[in-house]
Amino acid sequence: MDDLVLQRITYRAPHDVPAPIPWPDGLAPSGTPYDRAADEPLPSADVIVVTWTAAEGEALADVLTPGMSSTTWKPYAYQWNSYEPQLTDRSPARDARCMGYVAHVTIGDVEVLAVKSELHLATDGISAPIVALWQQMVDEARPKLVISTGTAGGIGAATQLGDVFAVTNAKFNCTKEFKDKPWAQQPFTGPGIQGGGHAASFDALVAPNAGRLRPVAARPPVLTFGGATGGVETIDYFGFANTTDSFGIARNYPQARTEEMDDATLPLALDSLSDSPPWCSIRDASDPQVSSDKGDLAAQARWAAGIYQQYGYWAAIGSVIATWAVIADLN
Repeated sequence: MDDLVLQRITYRAPHDVPAPIPWPDGLAPSGTPYDRAADEPLPSADVIVVTWTAAEGEALADVLTPGMSSTTWKPYAYQWNSYEPQLTDRSPARDARCMGYVAHVTIGDVEVLAVKSELHLATDGISAPIVALWQQMVDEARPKLVISTGTAGGIGAATQLGDVFAVTNAKFNCTKEFKDKPWAQQPFTGPGIQGGGHAASFDALVAPNAGRLRPVAARPPVLTFGGATGGVETIDYFGFANTTDSFGIARNYPQARTEEMDDATLPLALDSLSDSPPWCSIRDASDPQVSSDKGDLAAQARWAAGIYQQYGYWAAIGSVIATWAVIADLN
């Protein structure tokens, strides 16, 4: 299972160039290279968007910084010496020698820092350095909004491959390395996030690439905004919600529609700040609920990993478009 965590984080999906997205006039995202040295703090920005895996980074770049692959984004390593001792031999950041890679994005009049994180709750040390990274980035950039986006495991039969959920509620369900942390089962309740605005364009914007999710997806992706209900569940290992709920994921947080391995670290970090910005999680179901008839848990895990490798990049296109919609509404 540990190998599957790293496989998911590092897998770089071979893919065609996405079909053109019909952005509204004046709101097409554009990217410019990050122009600061790795050992300098972040500049100010209206929004920070963070994604996590290599496939997610590719999708974020192809949609928000077209023509600028994620492999051209620049390293961010300010105060690296404080993070390096908190890493393990499984930490992608140890090999990258930075906490993430950054690009500038403009959407209308909104200035965005797009970040592909190299820190991960499930691979780094017990001190959870990703929490300090969130706090550092917010302190430096002073954003009006912070978004964590990317792929996730779907929870429940109604959650289909590619469906996207934008929420401000999250809950930890840590049962492995972080089970003894005071926040190991902590929930976080936000004000909710409403649809409308540019989210109304989601169906039209996702349509040119929605066919890439067939035949596993029987319909185009649906974007759901979580108001007072709906949330994302953060676990600290490679788990998934199968039809018999073998890992107790659905039972632990019944209102969640997706599970992943990082998002609850964001409200945990912001809770310690005196003047914290609003946040949201925007996740797509890159592998739907796993049927328990696919074999034992190891076989089910391999099935989920295979679905991610084939469809994860294309599912992430939808969560990036939803991220664009939330940012575009700030204009």
